This record gives sequence, structure tokens and C-alpha cells, in this order.
Amino acid sequence: MSRFRSLLKPDAGDASLVGHVLDTVDDEREQLAHRLHDGPQQVLTAIRLLANGVSQALDVGDQQRARDGLERLEQLAGEAADELRRLSGSLHPVVLEQRGLAQALGSLAETLEDEYGLAATFSRARDWQPGDSERDAGIYLVAREWSLDAARRGADSIAIELGSEGGGVRVSLRASGCARPDRTALLLLRQRANRVGGNLSVSGDDPVTVVLTAL
Repeated sequence: MSRFRSLLKPDAGDASLVGHVLDTVDDEREQLAHRLHDGPQQVLTAIRLLANGVSQALDVGDQQRARDGLERLEQLAGEAADELRRLSGSLHPVVLEQRGLAQALGSLAETLEDEYGLAATFSRARDWQPGDSERDAGIYLVAREWSLDAARRGADSIAIELGSEGGGVRVSLRASGCARPDRTALLLLRQRANRVGGNLSVSGDDPVTVVLTAL
């Protein structure tokens, strides 16, 4: 019986990993809720009020007021569409499916600048060639999770470099102004890398560099 119980008891490392994943999910849900409330939700409320104003203006024959209201409605609708696009991109990288890994990593750098106010750059080697879509999706998830973790740890700059190596892909992620990822975060990243047959290495303290290679 004691042996059976030991098999059911989670390993300390596994428990730490699960806790880290749950904390990350909870944090992202909280951030998403705040962004939906402060962004699209408030914009849609403003659109509804403006639409009522335009309707009233038309009822009384105030054409100029109606035109001004319609222009403002168009502007707000565009802002809401842009924010929803950014939100959907953070949940699932549609650009990865539509345009590939290079464009998705470029969009990731833009998101890091917009949401965290840090200096983020993306560069691609001339010899880069798109590969298997499942592999590229796994590579993107590693880059995204590591970059977001570095941003939350206070990184002031992140550089993402994409290239080819040994017939496969090489992604270098370099962050300045933050400490190395903790053991649990690295374990999660390595598991993601392993799922696509990749290897993950970490070097330096400031800047911290993570290199992912995969065939």
C-alpha cells in the first residue's frame, strides 16, 4: 500500500511545475480581464452612446453633428478592432498560421513594446527558410513564454533573432535588465522545446541569452 501511495504522490518538481503553470494562467486571465474592461468594453460603450447621439442629431436635422458623430464612430470602431486583434494574438498566434514564424516573432516584439514599454527588436537571417508548421508553433510558444517571463521580471530590452543552423532553425532570445528564469520556468520551456525535438540552452546573467535549436 505504501508503494502504491508513493506512486500517486506527485514529485516535488512536478508540483512546482504545475504551480508555476497555474500561476501563469491565472496572471494572464487577470490581465486579459483588465484589458477587455479598460479597452474594447469601454470603447463599445462609447460607440453605443455616440450612435444614440447621431440618431438624435438626424432626428432634429443637425447634419454636421451627425457627420462628426459618424467620423468619431469610425475612429472608435477602428481602435476597438485593433485592440481585439492584439488580444486575440496574445491568446492564439493567428499570424503564425497565416504568415509563418518570422512574422509571428516580429508581432511578438511589437506586443512586448506596446504592452510592457520595453525596447524589443526582431531580426531574421537571410538564409531563414520556413519549416514544419507544428515545429514552428512550438518554437513560437517557447519564444513567447520566455519573453513574457523576462518582461514580467523587469527586462528593459529583448532581442529576438531567427536563423538557420544545421538544416534546422535557431532562435536566440536575449534580455537585459532581468535575472535568469527560475528553475521551474526553465523546466517548462525545456519541455516545450522537447516536444518539437529542440534543445534549449541558457547563458549569461545580464544580459541573459536563451538559444533554441530544432530540426
